[in-house]
Amino acid sequence: MNKKKFRWRYFIDKPFQTRFILRFSVLILLGFVLSFAVMAVAKAFRYKEPLYFRAKLLTEEEWKKVDYNNPSTYLDMKPLNVFEIYSVPLISISILYIILIGIFGLFISHKLAGPVYRIKKTLKDAADGKIDIKDLKFKLRRKDELQDLVEALNYFIDRVTKK
Repeated sequence: MNKKKFRWRYFIDKPFQTRFILRFSVLILLGFVLSFAVMAVAKAFRYKEPLYFRAKLLTEEEWKKVDYNNPSTYLDMKPLNVFEIYSVPLISISILYIILIGIFGLFISHKLAGPVYRIKKTLKDAADGKIDIKDLKFKLRRKDELQDLVEALNYFIDRVTKK
């Protein structure tokens, strides 16, 4: 039975893949900064008065004794606004997105970096004389990206070597 090998080395072209992942992470950071800035502007100009109050954590017995005419019995009277409510979740979700982009970016960039590495290596071997130009053929794995580029390169080599 032909067993498929599991690939442990996902950094094929580390500089390329690192730049790829960092560029996507910068997009998330820019989204975070923009969202945070909008909330800060909203806090500074629009919401001079507090908008929300946090409910106290009360037991069932304490809730039965609440005087609904007196909000201080069931509300924490420290006023909150949109900025205070959403800043921590926004920071947390942005960090989570950056981690996810790092993980998925590594796997996605692997499908690009592998073919680029293979093409560069094959061209270098041909230039060094390790591969005869007439035998030069680019090969990629079935699920790799850049299949159309490899087909075009192989077509070009076939046409040039037949002349």
